[in-house]
Amino acid sequence: MAPRLIGNLLNPEDIIVSGPAGGLWDYFGLAGMALVVSSVIIAFIYMWGIIFKNTQITNYVKQEIFELVVSALIVILIYPSVLAMKDITVSFLLPPDLIPDGVEPETSLYVATSKYYERIDQDMAGWLNMNYVMNVYVDQIASVTPYARPLGVGLVASPLAGLASPIKQLLYNMSVALSVAFIINFAQLSVYIFALQAFLKYYLPLGIFLRCFTPTRRLGGTLIGVAVAFLFVLPAITTITFSMFYHVSPTGESAGPLINFGSMLDHYMGDVFGGSGGTEDTPFTTMYESNLTESGGGLIDMITGAFGAIGRLFTNLIGGFFLMLLLIPMSVVSLAFAVGFIMPAFNILIFTQAAKGLAKSFGEEVDITALTRMI
Repeated sequence: MAPRLIGNLLNPEDIIVSGPAGGLWDYFGLAGMALVVSSVIIAFIYMWGIIFKNTQITNYVKQEIFELVVSALIVILIYPSVLAMKDITVSFLLPPDLIPDGVEPETSLYVATSKYYERIDQDMAGWLNMNYVMNVYVDQIASVTPYARPLGVGLVASPLAGLASPIKQLLYNMSVALSVAFIINFAQLSVYIFALQAFLKYYLPLGIFLRCFTPTRRLGGTLIGVAVAFLFVLPAITTITFSMFYHVSPTGESAGPLINFGSMLDHYMGDVFGGSGGTEDTPFTTMYESNLTESGGGLIDMITGAFGAIGRLFTNLIGGFFLMLLLIPMSVVSLAFAVGFIMPAFNILIFTQAAKGLAKSFGEEVDITALTRMI
């Protein structure tokens, strides 16, 4: 069966299923041979130390025997862990109440990670399309130029250019923020797919082989540590981020740390028009009743109340329009900034420290700052 694609990228589930067969198991025999060769080398060095009664050599041999046993244990732990990757689900990491929207508890952790990047991609693309359409209409408004020049003398003006100018600047800032967030998100998805493909088929098997061979033990341990960080730590923190931004409570309301845009808009517009979301009162009836109560119950009072309501209606419509100009750019830019800048930077910090700690535990500490900066 041909591998499925996410856009033009391989599906994580297919990579995980084919990973052990495509690279890891091929190195299993080589890892065993490396352990045997390392045992022979250590035995020869030990005999050399005994013959010449060199305590430093014998102490070195004891340390290498310990590392050899650790290498064997690492091999025993790594292979079942990689084979179990296809069975790791979201429910292993998150409680049922925190599972992201559109993800089932039985969904693979690695599929959920890719869904997060796809969800961000869809949202950013939708906002960019909306922004483009708004730019088209705002540009048309700014370009309206009435001519009144009888006999060549008169007026040529663009009365709406002043109103459209700040709106165009807002839309431009929105486009920049969304574009950068879109690019960063797609880069993260590409690196994630590459990490699954490369580390399962090449770097992790090579690291296991080098870890089992005494002269290259530290280099192999470093590769194993970085591979474990990419294969287990990165999907875990990404899925947690998915839950933060797209978690929906059992009642159907957004329960993440970000305020739902629809609920925020309903709240603000209800305050602006003098009513609350979900009521049957229209803005005009609410304002008319308010003016009528304030002015009195006579005929003249009713007329003045109606005119007052109309005036307040237009006032609040204009205020609501400018409120929308504030809320929409603020919401879009803040979402793009949080998704495209803050959380990737925070996740990279966690991932970098985890990779350094794991690499130091398995071999030599390695600084992958340059790699994570590229990511």
